[in-house]
Amino acid sequence: PGQRFAFHPPAHAMKLVYAIYGCIVVSLTGSRARTSAFLHPRHRHAKSQSKISATSAASADASLPRVLCVGETLYDSLPTGLFLGGAPTNVAAHLASLLSSPETVGIAACVGDDQLGREAKRRLALKGVNTDFLQCHESLETGMATAVIDVDGDATYEFITPAAWDGLKLDERVSDSFGKDSGKTIFIMGTIAGRLGSEQGATSASTLTRIRNSAANVVFDVNLRPPWYRSAEVLQLARGNDASEELALVKLNEDELSILEEWCGLQRCGSNEELSGSALEKRMLSLVGPLRSKRICVTRGGEGAALLCR
Repeated sequence: PGQRFAFHPPAHAMKLVYAIYGCIVVSLTGSRARTSAFLHPRHRHAKSQSKISATSAASADASLPRVLCVGETLYDSLPTGLFLGGAPTNVAAHLASLLSSPETVGIAACVGDDQLGREAKRRLALKGVNTDFLQCHESLETGMATAVIDVDGDATYEFITPAAWDGLKLDERVSDSFGKDSGKTIFIMGTIAGRLGSEQGATSASTLTRIRNSAANVVFDVNLRPPWYRSAEVLQLARGNDASEELALVKLNEDELSILEEWCGLQRCGSNEELSGSALEKRMLSLVGPLRSKRICVTRGGEGAALLCR
């Protein structure tokens, strides 16, 4: 009862995802819509989209929760050039363009003490992203991912390892917010920043775990990049501990849907017929319990996206 399922027809997949993230902000904060556009070079063809604005006056802006995107800030080396990226960084830039109150959206990531790191901070600030939580690593360089694009436009990545984004530490201002009306903050985080665990002195995994276990509102982006994930660690991060709140949203693509079904011991289904309509709804619903999430979004590239809310 009260469950809602919507399938969005073919469009630009990430355009739908950013709009869905915006809708989560709306549902948790109370806002209304306006318009925006995309920043990444692969999104240049996208038209304007629904946009979220603060309720009205500046005094109302102060009551909005801070949206903090946690994870990697790095550069994508594409055949067409070098571009600022990283899943949480992209989300932060797009949500900042969706929200009218200045610096409502922040980025918690780690860059190097180098020109690329300083340029990343400058670009994010120009996009209206709060960079107060952007850390600078004393020894590791700003991350780089070399992308190879296939004929369908999908990318595979090779990462410099270790990189500054492996060394993200938990900011005291973030940890101090836990238990102090922490529902006012929305944390958006993915899996890949925890790729090294505690190996090679990495700290990002423990930071993600602390946030997942302690924060009230967490949006979880399943971002599986071989070989940088382990099933047990991804599931543990999604589920949190016994005291954790349910996730506000899990976002995954159709391939990751099948992978997580297998990890959770569910019947693995992968035919095209089972990636739309009631069959897809059933598959998504079966993951709600195992992943401890209130909402699930499945992206399907050029075939659109689906959102399940319960």
